[in-house]
Amino acid sequence: MSSFSRLRRSHPVFFWGILSLVLVLLTATAAVAVRVPQYRRDAARLDRQMSAAERATRDRVLSSRARRAELAVALLQRELRLKAAEAKGLHLALEVDRSTLYLRHGPATLRSIPVQVGRDSLVRAPDGRTWRFVRALGERHVRQKQTSPVYAVPEWVYVSRGQPVPSAEARRVQGGLGRYVLRLDDGTEIYSAPTAGPLQGQVKPAGFMAAERDLQAIFDAVSVDTPVFIY
Repeated sequence: MSSFSRLRRSHPVFFWGILSLVLVLLTATAAVAVRVPQYRRDAARLDRQMSAAERATRDRVLSSRARRAELAVALLQRELRLKAAEAKGLHLALEVDRSTLYLRHGPATLRSIPVQVGRDSLVRAPDGRTWRFVRALGERHVRQKQTSPVYAVPEWVYVSRGQPVPSAEARRVQGGLGRYVLRLDDGTEIYSAPTAGPLQGQVKPAGFMAAERDLQAIFDAVSVDTPVFIY
């Protein structure tokens, strides 16, 4: 006697209950899959039926929401800029719009260096996996300082280029993230330009990359827990 037959005879209520649930889920999934194209056609039809005034109103609403979001970000950047200016002691300030990293002590700027700013990005793999990268904004702290660390190149680097992903061991690259790396408490990395590995000549999404000589002076000056204001 098969295991299904034994289960049906021993626990008939449980067996038929599970079978019914599976059938309901399959039916619901099929219904949704069938209706998705119809939903898209209905949306396109409604868009065609809208008058020019109605479409303009819709676009104004969407634009208004976008403007509100931009205003919120601008206000946050202003608050962080003021907070960084008022900060006491040694700290870093990273001005994204000017692509500049400042080493400051109180209001005094001790050094400023240019940085390359990685864009917000979304990487999709053929198997459905996704990697989303959004630039940091706010107050962070240095969590870790590394010198020429062995860097495990992430899978998304190869996926984004349509290349096969090497083994985990093959992806370990000495200095693959440059000679100097400041890793913040949210995982954001401020690093010097790599001279080895697949990230040579490009900045990581949502990362901040500087010339090795420029970052060295700042690297030596800061310590773990140094505040970093990103705006």
